[in-house]
Amino acid sequence: MRFILVHKTVTYLMALTSTLSVIASGEVPPWMAVLFVLAVAASWFWEPPRIQFQRYDLPWNIVTMLVLGVAGFQAMGSDALLSAGVGFILFLIINKLFNRKTSKDYLQLYVLSFMLLIAGTAVDVDITYGIQFVLYIVFGTWTLILFHLKREMEDNFLLKYGDSLQGRPVQVERVLNSRKLIGGRFLVATSAISLLVFVGSTLVFVFFPRIGFGLFFKKQRPGVLMTGFSDRVELGQFGTIKDDPTVVMRVEFPDLPAGQYASGYWRGVSFDRYDGRRWTKSRTHRRRLLRDAEDRSLVSGQPWPEQTVRQAIYLEPMETHVLFGLTRLHGIELPDIGAAAALPDQQRAVFRDAEWDVLYSQNDELAFRYFAYSGADDPDPTLWNMPLADYRGELALAREGARYLQLPDGLDPAVGALAQRVIGDAATVGQAVERVETHLRSNYQYSLTLEPGSERPPLEDFLFEQQKGHCEYFATALAILLRTQGIGTRNVNGFLGGTWNGYGNYLSVSQGEAHSWAEVWLPGRSWATRDATPSGPSHAADSSILTALAQYADAMRLRWYKYVIEYDLGRQVWLFESVRSGVGDLFGGLFEAEKPGDPQGIGGSTSRPGAPAMWGIVAALALGGGVFFVVRRRRQGGASGLGGARRHASDTVAELYVQMVRQYTTWGIARPPAATAREYLALLRRREAPGLPFAERVVELYEASRFGGDPPDTGLLQSLRTELKRLRPAPPTARP
Repeated sequence: MRFILVHKTVTYLMALTSTLSVIASGEVPPWMAVLFVLAVAASWFWEPPRIQFQRYDLPWNIVTMLVLGVAGFQAMGSDALLSAGVGFILFLIINKLFNRKTSKDYLQLYVLSFMLLIAGTAVDVDITYGIQFVLYIVFGTWTLILFHLKREMEDNFLLKYGDSLQGRPVQVERVLNSRKLIGGRFLVATSAISLLVFVGSTLVFVFFPRIGFGLFFKKQRPGVLMTGFSDRVELGQFGTIKDDPTVVMRVEFPDLPAGQYASGYWRGVSFDRYDGRRWTKSRTHRRRLLRDAEDRSLVSGQPWPEQTVRQAIYLEPMETHVLFGLTRLHGIELPDIGAAAALPDQQRAVFRDAEWDVLYSQNDELAFRYFAYSGADDPDPTLWNMPLADYRGELALAREGARYLQLPDGLDPAVGALAQRVIGDAATVGQAVERVETHLRSNYQYSLTLEPGSERPPLEDFLFEQQKGHCEYFATALAILLRTQGIGTRNVNGFLGGTWNGYGNYLSVSQGEAHSWAEVWLPGRSWATRDATPSGPSHAADSSILTALAQYADAMRLRWYKYVIEYDLGRQVWLFESVRSGVGDLFGGLFEAEKPGDPQGIGGSTSRPGAPAMWGIVAALALGGGVFFVVRRRRQGGASGLGGARRHASDTVAELYVQMVRQYTTWGIARPPAATAREYLALLRRREAPGLPFAERVVELYEASRFGGDPPDTGLLQSLRTELKRLRPAPPTARP
């Protein structure tokens, strides 16, 4: 591999890697990302002798000032500060790639790429940033080492003409294009250095105090848009609802045995008003939840049950700030966010609205972890056995009962007639609800594909024309049919079920599992979940390799969030305490003095159980060190073959060069301390030293052997040694 080509390639890789996060995060518009990639590809061929850089300096300067002005104008809006800065840095990177004239240009390019790497921490919290960071360390280490070698070779080969390559001797181009300088072993060795750099940066991450200031932004990224879940339900939008596998929620069950989990309805947001096409909330007032002695925000208003299912939920950011939990949700607990709690951009609060839905307020848009406490969703069975007439009387006396009997204006009377015919002579509220549910499940078909029907409103079209639809139609039909018969209901949006991820031991809930159902009002401010949606096509568990890889990748994303993004001051202190405790258990008994009265003090060992493990670690370290020492000595002592011969030949040429310098020094032409071999040869020429042809051949051989890796000819070496011996008796005829 040619040295100059390798250096150019890793420089481009370093520049491109630094842009991965800002492009993947969506912070850069698609058109700008495409334009950037095309410009990078074009800049690869933009170099001498094809292009004369000086001819384009003025146009580049003008364009740079214009782009700076546009970026400054965009930055006037506080929300566009980061976007404007990222866009301007991307332009500067393109500028430097098109104007790679001097070493300073390369250095500025490296600084710009590092600035983009830092910007990536503000816009990308996914595991993709971790992958980009590792790649950047590897490519960055290669680039900086090769850049240093390139500058060293230029400084040693060339007379001090400045940083530009133009006008320099031919030897520079020959060495930089040499295929003997860089090989696979060099890249492997520098990759090992990259590993050390990564370990060092990891230690800095672990030990540096975790304080976040939200320097660049208030919003991390846009919320997840979900088909099937939103803050309102609208019927009549025809098309296909996609089974989107994007994970929006990951749930762990800390109190359940490994591999066991609870699943069901993940309640999100409910609606009480239907206008004939859409469900909305008639009351949007919310109040902040109070906390109990255990720092849990109470939700249900009911007595805390004896048994609850605790869920640790990792929620992706959404446009609707809703907190989910298994029905029935009794409490929410937000973990302490450590030192960042006092910062304005990190405040969180939990609220409950008039429908007892739980919402949160948070200035940043990071996904975060919270705990949900849910009890059994089974209401008192006696409530279902209440006579229908008594139930209607209880609902009429309830303060807000009328809200859950609201019907849209212009509702077709056929809807009420259908409900009355289905309920028939049902004596209890439970029988009435069960009959409507059974009718919808038995006589209507579940379908994700919606087609335009008649001119009738969506509900009437579903009930009397198409007789098929998705969960929102079934939930709406159940709620409205029951309301026409004096049974209070509301519509609920959330998720149903989930997929167990065995690699991470958690339940993943995706967008495709968004679901709608109904809740029936029961006396005592109690609500019961009812779902009339028939089962869709059964999906067998997919055990393909692609599915397994997708689950493993998602498990890695959760670990990335838990141990990197969520790593705060509290976790840092916990880690240090754990390490200190572990070290104390491991080493504490080794040097602990025997205590008076200790039964083991009489002929017994005073070591703790951790001491044998400690001695095992010490022995393993000693053995590893010994193996490393022996291998290293054998490698040093056994340096033979082609590599050993080349090193021996190079040392021989260097020795010949030193002897030549000593000879000329005795004649009064000493080599300046900082002079390269080429500069010393120029000094010999100016002084008209004797034996100049001999000195020129020695310097050329010395440079070719040391910097070009060319093995010297043995016969030529012997000839030069003989010529040096003939030269020594010569009188010093050099002029001062």
